[in-house]
Amino acid sequence: MLFHSPNFLIFMLLLLIPFYLWRKGRIPLLVVGNVIFYVANGVGVLLLFLSVTLVTFLVVHLMQREGWRWLFWVGIAVNVGNIIFYKYALMLMDTLESLTGHSYLMTVQVKEWLTTEQGTTFMVVGISFYTFQLISYLIDVRRGTTKPTKSFARFWVYISLFPQLIAGPILRGEELIPQLDELAQKRIRWQEIRFGLYLFFIGLMKKVILADNLDSIVNPLFKDIAVLSPEQAWIAAYTFGFQIYYDFSAYSDMALGLGYLLGIRLIINFNTPYLSSNPSEFWTRWHISLSRWIRDYIYIGLGGNRKGPARTLIHLFIAMLISGLWHGAMWHFVVWGAVHGLLLIVYKWTLELNRFNKIRELRQHWLYRIIAIAVFFHIITWTWVFFRAKNMGEALELTRLMLHVDVVALLSHPYMPLVAGLFILHIIEYLIRRYESMSGRIWHWVPSPIRGTVYAALLFIVFYNMKGVSYDFIYFQF
Repeated sequence: MLFHSPNFLIFMLLLLIPFYLWRKGRIPLLVVGNVIFYVANGVGVLLLFLSVTLVTFLVVHLMQREGWRWLFWVGIAVNVGNIIFYKYALMLMDTLESLTGHSYLMTVQVKEWLTTEQGTTFMVVGISFYTFQLISYLIDVRRGTTKPTKSFARFWVYISLFPQLIAGPILRGEELIPQLDELAQKRIRWQEIRFGLYLFFIGLMKKVILADNLDSIVNPLFKDIAVLSPEQAWIAAYTFGFQIYYDFSAYSDMALGLGYLLGIRLIINFNTPYLSSNPSEFWTRWHISLSRWIRDYIYIGLGGNRKGPARTLIHLFIAMLISGLWHGAMWHFVVWGAVHGLLLIVYKWTLELNRFNKIRELRQHWLYRIIAIAVFFHIITWTWVFFRAKNMGEALELTRLMLHVDVVALLSHPYMPLVAGLFILHIIEYLIRRYESMSGRIWHWVPSPIRGTVYAALLFIVFYNMKGVSYDFIYFQF
């Protein structure tokens, strides 16, 4: 069920009315609401999701008994096995066949199991997100940082909360379960509802006005890489970079807004990442919940920086490889993760130069930061070709084209004003979010008839763009 579809708006309205009127019934309403929301993807995937969630819930409680701690590994195996089979089995079998030059009966059987009647690959929607959430819960309970809930209903709501189920943010038990414990007593104030509607509408505008319209530019450019000029290759990368940002951050804004409507605070998942001046900063501003998951459960789990400089870099590289693989069951996603791993490693090496006072002072200068943001934005733009291309061959061909670009020709390309406008919007978003309270006060100084006219115009633009084809969120495939 898409957030920007009429079906979802009806679903949300039917949920919110009893949700506000019947405080004690909020958890049961969310239990049923989450089931209804997810069952739209199919009864089979819902039963699979429920089964894995129930197994994890039972394991968490049984492993706390003396002599039963080994069940922790059973819980990890169930969750990892689930995602490997449904997301990576075909990739692994195809790779094995390519390496050995032999065909295997198992590959045929796996393809039969994972192929729908329409001939498409069977996909468990949201499996990457709920698997990471289940694994983090297992680990946090084992570490003692999260107290397990005794209520399966609340555990189910924590794992399956519909605003963030399909594309995050990835939440930890201590962030959401205490809120669910207090939900029946919580008074949801009008200020929260108003702010939730504001965030939801911001996300809606990003999705239907920006991301979906960029699709009409991005798809034709990536459809036939062989005919692109170097300038078109850069335009393809630029526009996809903004498309995926506005698409994914739109979902995150809408999820945050829905959370406020339900009296629940989700975590911020994006913080204008294209204003980053280095790869380390980028990963604190892009898909923040995944970045910290990879840091806390992979990087630190491997040893972090506790085992010497060389091992630190290896751990960093492995963590980013896993991040790439998490995004998709294709090797170009792994390469995308590897590229980001190498960027982080090179950046860590350059930090050694900070021991020289002149270099440290230079890096703190505002002009250096502007130049660094401009340079790093283009590096990030290049990395997106590995994410969007259908395979490694296309990604490498795009890279080759981009290396041969004529800068003057690129700057004069008809789509460059669009790219510049999208970046300016990014800066405006940063300023509004950073100075949100001040922005709100300034906006309310504007006479109400003018504000009403702006609201009406924005609503008209949104509904105009919503008619016709509804585009899935890009991260639904992960």
